[in-house]
Amino acid sequence: MEIKDIALNLLSFKTTADNKEEFTKLFNYIKEICNKELNIKEYEFNGKKSLVVANTSSVNLDIIFCTHVDIVPIENYKIIEDEENIYGRGTIDMKGSVASCLYLMNHLHTNKKIALFITSDEEIDGNCCVELLKIYNSKFAIVPDGGSNFDLIVEEKGALQLKVIAKGISAHASQPFNGCNAIAKIINLYNKLLEKYPLPKDSSEYKTTINLSKIIGGTQINCVPDYAEAYFDIRHISTDSTESIIKYVAEFEDIDYEILLDGKVFKTDLDNNLIKNYISACESVLNKKIKYSGCESTSDAIYFYEKGIPTIIMNPIGYYPHNPKEYVNKNSLITLYKIYDKFINNFK
Repeated sequence: MEIKDIALNLLSFKTTADNKEEFTKLFNYIKEICNKELNIKEYEFNGKKSLVVANTSSVNLDIIFCTHVDIVPIENYKIIEDEENIYGRGTIDMKGSVASCLYLMNHLHTNKKIALFITSDEEIDGNCCVELLKIYNSKFAIVPDGGSNFDLIVEEKGALQLKVIAKGISAHASQPFNGCNAIAKIINLYNKLLEKYPLPKDSSEYKTTINLSKIIGGTQINCVPDYAEAYFDIRHISTDSTESIIKYVAEFEDIDYEILLDGKVFKTDLDNNLIKNYISACESVLNKKIKYSGCESTSDAIYFYEKGIPTIIMNPIGYYPHNPKEYVNKNSLITLYKIYDKFINNFK
C-alpha cells in the first residue's frame, strides 16, 4: 500500500476528542496494515489511547518517531485530493506524516531499535506522550509536527495557557458609574498584553503572540457584570519567559489567574552529532541546503527535549494547520520517508 493510500485511509476517520469510536477504528486499521513481525502495544492514559509500533520489544530505543492522530473539530469535515495535494483537516497536522512513518515501519531493514508513537491527545495536552516517555527511552527522536517545506525547526514556542478571573461591582446598566465592569477589566488586560506583545503580521515575524480564546461574563443585558473569566493562549519565544509574562499579568488589580498549561520552549541542539547526521541525510535527499526556522506552535517534542533527548522537528510540504485551507503535498510524503530511511541506514 502506498503512502498516499495510507494517508487517505487515516483521514477517513474523524478523530476528534469526543469521538472515541473513531480512534478505535483507526487504531484497528493501523494494526491490520502493519507487518506481522512488528511489535505493537496499545496503551490507555486518562481514557486516551496510544499505539507503539516497534521493530523490537525493548523499551530502550535508538530512535522514536512521535506522531498523533487526533484533530481539532471542524463543522464541515471533508477530504479532497487533486494531482498534487490532499486537502482537509488533519492532512499536514498530521496524518500525512503518520502515513509516511507507518510506511517506514513496514519497510525497515535495520538492526537499530525503532519505535513509532501514535497518540490521541496531542491537541489537548499531550499527556499520552508524557506517560509513554515514563516507559520508553531513546537516543534520538523525530517529531514531524511543525513548520513546512522541510524547514528544520530550531525553536518551537512555549505554550502558556491561562484562566484569568476579574471581579467587579454590579449595578444597573443605566448607571455604570455606580458599578465596576468585570468584563471591561478583562478587555483592558487583553489590550495591555497586545501593547506589550504586538501581534506579528505573519510567520516571518517570530515573536510572542497573545490569543484571547474564550470570555465568559455577565448575567443580564441591563446589569453591569461583577464577574468575568477569560482564557488566554500565549505562545512565547525563549526571550519572553513564562515568569516574565505571569509577573506582568499579576500587576493588574482585581485580576486573579490560574496556569492551565506551561509548555516549555523547545530548542534544537545544532551541535549534536545525531542532529548533524540528520541534516546531512536530509540535504542529500533534497539536494539542497535546508532552511532553519522557528515554529509558532507547540508539539510533543517538548517532552523529549525536557528529557534531554536530541529531537528533530520537520514537516513535509503543506500548510494551514487548523484552518479550512489545510493541505499536504503527496510527493513530499514520499520524500519524508526517503529522508527517514537514509538517516536510519546511516545512524551511528
